[in-house]
Amino acid sequence: MIPIKSADRTRKEMQDLEAMAAKLLETARKLPSGQERHNALQEIEGFRARITALQRPSDMAQSPQPYDLVTRPCTIHAGRFRWDLRENGRPIQSSLESFATEQEAHSDGRHELEKLIQVSRL
Repeated sequence: MIPIKSADRTRKEMQDLEAMAAKLLETARKLPSGQERHNALQEIEGFRARITALQRPSDMAQSPQPYDLVTRPCTIHAGRFRWDLRENGRPIQSSLESFATEQEAHSDGRHELEKLIQVSRL
C-alpha cells in the first residue's frame, strides 16, 4: 500500500501514480471476464479514487460539501465508463448506463450531482 503524505506530494509523484493506475487498468482489461477481472477493476477504482483525493487542494478536502463524483471503468462493458456519486465517501447513486468516454461519464455525473446539491439545499 502507498503511504499517504498529502501535503508533501510532488507533481512528479502524482504523475507517477497516475501512470501506474493507467498501466494497471490496461493490464486488468486484458484479463478474461470473470471474478478476478472484476476484483482487479474494483481495486484499481479504489486506487484511482485515492489518487483523486490526493490531488485535491487541502482546503477542498475540508470543504463542507459532502458529495463526490467519481468516474470509473465499466466492469460490464470493456472500454466504457460509469460514474458514482458519494456522500461522505459512501456510494449513494451510480449511472445506470455506461459511456463511451470518461469525459461523457463525468459530464452526465456532474449534471446529476448538481441536481442532488440543489435538492439538498431545500
